[in-house]
Amino acid sequence: MKKVIFLFVTILFVSFAYAGVEVPGYAFTCKEISDFSIRPSFKNVSVSFSVQSNFDTYLKQESFRLDAGEAKGYKSEDPGGIYSGGFGTSVSSVFVGNIAYRNNIVKAFLDNKYLDVIEAYNKYLEKINGASFEEEVRLVYSFALMQTGSISKSLEILRDTAYNGKSFQVVAADRYAEHLLNLKAFEELDVFIGGLPRQTPFTLYAWLYSLLNLERLDRLIKVFDEHSEITAEDSRFYDFYITARYSQGGFEDIINVADKSTPNTVGLVADAYLAKGDRSMANKHIESMPDNSVKTVLIAKSAVLSGDLVRAGELLSELKGDEDKLSLFYYYIGRSFPKLNLDFLSQFKFDSRINADYLKFYTGIYYLSSGDSKKSIKFLDAVIFNNDLTESAYYYRGLAYSQIDRKRSERYFLKFIETSEDENKVTVSRFMLAQMAYIAGSSDDALMLTTSCDKDFCKLLKAKIFLDKSDYELAWINADKVPGDDAALIRATVLFHKKHYDAALTQISLMGTKGRDADFLSMLCLLKQDKLYEAEAVFTKYKHDHELVTKYLDHLFLSGKYTEVLTLTDNNKGKFDIVRAKSLFSLGKFKHAAQLYETIIKSGKHSFEAWNGLMTTYVAMDDNNKFEETSTRLTKVKAQFDKKDFLVYQTAVKALDLKKTKLATVLLNYFFDTFMTSAYKNDAYLLRGKLFRDTGRVAQCLNDAEIMLNDGRSEDALFLKGECLQAKRPKEALKIFEDMTQNSGRFRDLGYSKLIELYSKPKDILKAVNYFKKKDTARYYSGLDRYLSKLGKKGLAANRVLLDQMIADRNPSGLAAAYFYIGLINYNEKKYETASIMFMKSHYLFPTSIYSAKSLRVTIKAYEKLGRNKEIKVLQRKLKAMKR
Repeated sequence: MKKVIFLFVTILFVSFAYAGVEVPGYAFTCKEISDFSIRPSFKNVSVSFSVQSNFDTYLKQESFRLDAGEAKGYKSEDPGGIYSGGFGTSVSSVFVGNIAYRNNIVKAFLDNKYLDVIEAYNKYLEKINGASFEEEVRLVYSFALMQTGSISKSLEILRDTAYNGKSFQVVAADRYAEHLLNLKAFEELDVFIGGLPRQTPFTLYAWLYSLLNLERLDRLIKVFDEHSEITAEDSRFYDFYITARYSQGGFEDIINVADKSTPNTVGLVADAYLAKGDRSMANKHIESMPDNSVKTVLIAKSAVLSGDLVRAGELLSELKGDEDKLSLFYYYIGRSFPKLNLDFLSQFKFDSRINADYLKFYTGIYYLSSGDSKKSIKFLDAVIFNNDLTESAYYYRGLAYSQIDRKRSERYFLKFIETSEDENKVTVSRFMLAQMAYIAGSSDDALMLTTSCDKDFCKLLKAKIFLDKSDYELAWINADKVPGDDAALIRATVLFHKKHYDAALTQISLMGTKGRDADFLSMLCLLKQDKLYEAEAVFTKYKHDHELVTKYLDHLFLSGKYTEVLTLTDNNKGKFDIVRAKSLFSLGKFKHAAQLYETIIKSGKHSFEAWNGLMTTYVAMDDNNKFEETSTRLTKVKAQFDKKDFLVYQTAVKALDLKKTKLATVLLNYFFDTFMTSAYKNDAYLLRGKLFRDTGRVAQCLNDAEIMLNDGRSEDALFLKGECLQAKRPKEALKIFEDMTQNSGRFRDLGYSKLIELYSKPKDILKAVNYFKKKDTARYYSGLDRYLSKLGKKGLAANRVLLDQMIADRNPSGLAAAYFYIGLINYNEKKYETASIMFMKSHYLFPTSIYSAKSLRVTIKAYEKLGRNKEIKVLQRKLKAMKR
């Protein structure tokens, strides 16, 4: 009989992560344990027992009846030629009437005279047809045909009788099944018996036997359950059930019918108890078995279950065959992985190199699950003889090399995907490749590799990718309903970006383990809600975490809490000099800010921010000489640093804003001499066009536009042309910029910026400004400055909602203007006290803004209305000191 086997496997969930690549939880399932082609000898269960066939019963019955000399009516004509002559006549005298034809034929078959049966049947066919015994005689005729080699014709009659007969269906069915069973024609047996109107013990036996050999275990269980009227009469049938459920891992079901087992299956019952961890019951069944290698294997397994590896090792030494050793090996691996005892494993010595590969294979996986990729590779690379393990070895090599050599890891995973039909591992392989692509910066490739994967770990990776892409909707969809802290953190991050800070904090609170990243996000949420006390508690916990501290200080800075920034960084001045310099600048301590920026420049760190901050400080101090000196010094710095080209360009912009055309020219010439491949080259051309425009050199400006047109930059040239015409022919310029907002991709934003400058009607300006509302915060608020400046008293009052929203947004770029104009609305409504409060907020919170001096001037007027003359003098002195 074909071997039937199932090896108990404990599903293991092992994960580890380092070097940026994570291995999903079920990457190590040890599934290969249930896929070996080598099977332990004691599990070659032979489900074989004697079941009486109705065919045998019929023959015995008829033999007995004839031996007893039963007689019927006698006819004068010869009842059967097969008995003619002296002997035939004397024998036939025992038969009387038409039944003699039937009896003579049956008697001939019982006497093994098969040819005589065939001859008589054909000779007296007319007499037989239509008789009450026709079905029986035809059946005996088929028996004789089979005995003489006319198999096909015999089977035809048997099959027809089994399906369509009246009195002899079960006899025909049993004989037909017996014939197929002898031929081991299991497929035909399944079809034949499955079509019978009812089962006999023999056909059920033959059917279950066939299904077991065909490994159609689900069908076997169904057939067994549907014929309880037979199986209840003979408990030996349970051998089929026990063997099938064992192969399916149905150990509880086996234990439930353990009392039905026979010596054929007692070993399976014992092993079922071992699989479920019930050593006591297993031992009871083991004790009833005879002493042999099967019993030794099961006793060794029992020792493994109890943790007595010394005893298990002693029993292992008694085992001679590889199959028995493998049985113990499989059980130990399935029971103990990944906590394996390498000393015990080393005691397994296999005669076959193929079987020895199993030991190398699982030792390699053990090291892999323990995080030792190098040792894992050493063992996995040694698996070369066992074809059953070759494919899986590619997969595990891919996992091992993912921590060491990603290129090689990719090759193994791709090879595994090409050859494997293991969907789970193919999914993990694709996920691993996706991670590597993601780490390498190929997010789109990573998404492609995980498109068809609906596992949680794939969803998590996709959520991270979409989060990186700022696609918060898709990030949420992928992370939604995924369990675990990582998914909760992603959902919290999405909610943070959507400004749902309470909801984000709720997601974080649901996390089982809150690490640094969760605390970091909590702090940011609390800061956004102005819950500074709670945020400070997180900050204190991570006061040595540079990134977290930096974010905390940045938020304090953006919230206008400059003094707090200076206080917190007083003992770490070197680490946080940039934010300290910015805070000093924001507090109006320009001299100290300039000194600190100079110190940073000398250190060679944060060069862009330091140079930019220094020149911005001199502009705020209205120290044109220092600004010009510093700008010129920048053009003599030979060292290159990040964004230096943008800094030079931006400084030229400031110079032109300050009407320092000569300095702007020097800076632009330096730019074109040094940064001809810069991404800001076109912007520099446009700035030079503006320079030409402001100095009235329209022809030169248009000439630059022509040069750009010849270089194939038509959009750049058109924009520059608009710049050239802006001062002297504004209507033509306006038409160019309006066209660009509709038809240009690259210059649409700049086109709208120019429209904000050129439009004179407030409604037109606002329309252009709103283009930047969710696109560019700086341009949006600078555009609102121009829009608000164009409004009269009624217009300002009508825009109170807009101004309130600007304050609610808490963006420093818009707060100064919002406070100023709300103050102005109140002033116009003669609410001078409220107006003065708003003006002073604008002045004190944003001392370097254009609204600082404006606010002081109108505050003075409000105080005049309120009669606060003493305070007016203080404000006048302050305004004079500002020189603005």
